[in-house]
Amino acid sequence: MPTIFNYIIVLIIGITFLSCSKDSDKQSQRNMDEDEIENPADTTLTPEEMFSTSILIDYLNDSDDEDLADYLETEIYKTGLDFSGISVVEATPSTWLVMMEKDSVTKNYLLQKFLNVKTNENYFRMKETQLTLTDIISKEKIKSSAGEQKEDKK
Repeated sequence: MPTIFNYIIVLIIGITFLSCSKDSDKQSQRNMDEDEIENPADTTLTPEEMFSTSILIDYLNDSDDEDLADYLETEIYKTGLDFSGISVVEATPSTWLVMMEKDSVTKNYLLQKFLNVKTNENYFRMKETQLTLTDIISKEKIKSSAGEQKEDKK
């Protein structure tokens, strides 16, 4: 005949297993939440966000310029819907050459980031330009060769 002592032991063991199971579920949920934070690519992005992320990562060497990302999502993406392809090349940290192609015709735009000194907020201006990718690359070569010459003189 079971004694009250045996019932108490079985009850304690059952409560212990339930308690461990709840802790395990909480830890599992916490790990899943951390994975979502660590792997933002796993979250669902809008087409605009996918576009800006692709440009910033693939074309602009993992740039983390949030103002540029916003501008890409709100303005460039809308404009680019009329084109078959877009490429962005950084000319300076605040100037980019935006090339938009349609039917083998490319239109080039200079995108410049400005700082409003009164409000301390950034804004962008984009205008069509005759500059080409070759012009941008040539200027980079001139800058880098001038830098090498300065180092050689030291």
